[in-house]
Amino acid sequence: MSKFEFALASPADDAQLRQRMAEDSMAGDISVSFRREPNYFASCQVQGESFQVIKCTERDTGRIVGLGSRSIETAFINGKPQRLGYLADLRCHPEYRQGTLLGRGYRFLRQLHEADPVPLYYSVILQGNSTAKENLLGARAGLPVYRDLGLMLTPAIHLDFPLSEIKLTGVEFARGKPPQLPEILSFVQRWQSQKQFAPCYRLEDFYSPRLLGLQAEDFYLAIRDNKLVGTIAAWHQGQFRQTYIEGYSPSLAIARPFYNLLARLTPLKPLPAPGEVVPYFYLAFVAISRNDPEIFRALLRQLYRDRLAGKSNYFIAGLHERDPLATILKEYRRIEAAGHLYAVYYPDGEFTFAGLDERVPYIEMAAV
Repeated sequence: MSKFEFALASPADDAQLRQRMAEDSMAGDISVSFRREPNYFASCQVQGESFQVIKCTERDTGRIVGLGSRSIETAFINGKPQRLGYLADLRCHPEYRQGTLLGRGYRFLRQLHEADPVPLYYSVILQGNSTAKENLLGARAGLPVYRDLGLMLTPAIHLDFPLSEIKLTGVEFARGKPPQLPEILSFVQRWQSQKQFAPCYRLEDFYSPRLLGLQAEDFYLAIRDNKLVGTIAAWHQGQFRQTYIEGYSPSLAIARPFYNLLARLTPLKPLPAPGEVVPYFYLAFVAISRNDPEIFRALLRQLYRDRLAGKSNYFIAGLHERDPLATILKEYRRIEAAGHLYAVYYPDGEFTFAGLDERVPYIEMAAV
């Protein structure tokens, strides 16, 4: 009998799941961990309408050494709402990363898929994560097929130095209000349906666990002739998922006190200490009439100026490299980051993948 067991996680596993997320940090000049405090499953509800968390447990000790999640949502595929899967949160204790656990975990995932199939999944692998790419690509050991759909650009935009307002003739800007949510959602669906894999939210998702932490007032609206022509939102998620600083490279550790001293004298935001949370929010619900970069440019500047004095040091954007709107992100001081977007499918999904049209992908990175 194997010393490991694969099963679906339950709320009784919450503490161990959170520990696994905290311990699996991402190394670099700034090492970080992506955590789910105070409840792992709260974030899962944001990732899909339904979800399943796979755990790998040592039989003798009961210790969870690996995990992964499968979520299902309604999203736009070729402009029509369809079920779409999302594979995420793949974690494994360093001691077991070179063994057969990955293949066995994916065999368990295959069973879940066959019990409740979806035509396609998507997944995002951080740029530079060569280990994940080596292990997942190539449909080895019974894994599904991963097809590269290009880069999702996810820069962290600094919120520090003041920038001037951008005005557009005939366009006004406003913050959202609860009675406007039906109009906002209808507009978002109209224009996001033009993009591949954009989520198809429902009105009842607002003020529910599906959109936890998002308020009507977090929306920024562009209005022309009393009609919406653009929406974006600032989605704070610190109450249920966080990025922690685990450490700095030796050179950055030396420079950090001087940088933070400069931050006291300038609009720069200080660098958090190891063990502290990075304060940020996600740029979400990006929907622009005719995908017009000029509307997006002016609307994004409204959000930037309004959030400049807040507690966040950054906001995380998420636009595909082929999206014309992505060029606007280069106008801001930023920390570059990106992830490879993959369409993932088993043999029963090959026909759906082959039928994907050339729409630019849109992934709601706040739900990834």
